[in-house]
Amino acid sequence: MTWLITFLALLLIFLAAGAKNRASKRFDLPQENPALSLAILKENLLENPSITALDKLKEFAALQGLKIPDEEYILGRVAEISQDSELFLRQSLWLDSLTPFEFLENPQTEKSLLNGILRLYSDEKIFAAFLELAEKFPSEKQKNLEDNYRKLCELRDNSKADYNSLENLRIEKEKWEREMRNA
Repeated sequence: MTWLITFLALLLIFLAAGAKNRASKRFDLPQENPALSLAILKENLLENPSITALDKLKEFAALQGLKIPDEEYILGRVAEISQDSELFLRQSLWLDSLTPFEFLENPQTEKSLLNGILRLYSDEKIFAAFLELAEKFPSEKQKNLEDNYRKLCELRDNSKADYNSLENLRIEKEKWEREMRNA
């Protein structure tokens, strides 16, 4: 009986590992939309840091003619939520060095730049993109979107690293993203 239980436990572990591996390969990239494909690969790498996800992103970027950063992407996670800021900052700067296709469109439209901003991760690149947006398409709407992002950054920087604060931050970020999409 002990052997049966041991065998079943090992079988479950094996099946779970296989399911996790299949799940990481499950998504299909939209071939007709390279901008969306790039966004999916970036998000996948950020949420599931692995050599496989990094290699997929690098391969896609090379096929699309995007310059791949010289410095290595830092894989991994941190044990504490409070330690996540530095790691996220370094990862986001690396991801943002792969310029979203929305910024490469010609001619650029206000909507393409707004969509491009939504595909960025680092504050530095987001504020630079807002500056570009203000130069090309100055409007009160653009100023409001940037001001609301500054408020979101302030909320993030002043929030505690606990579940309730992170949940509130997620809700506010989703509101800002909706506002950007509807602009």
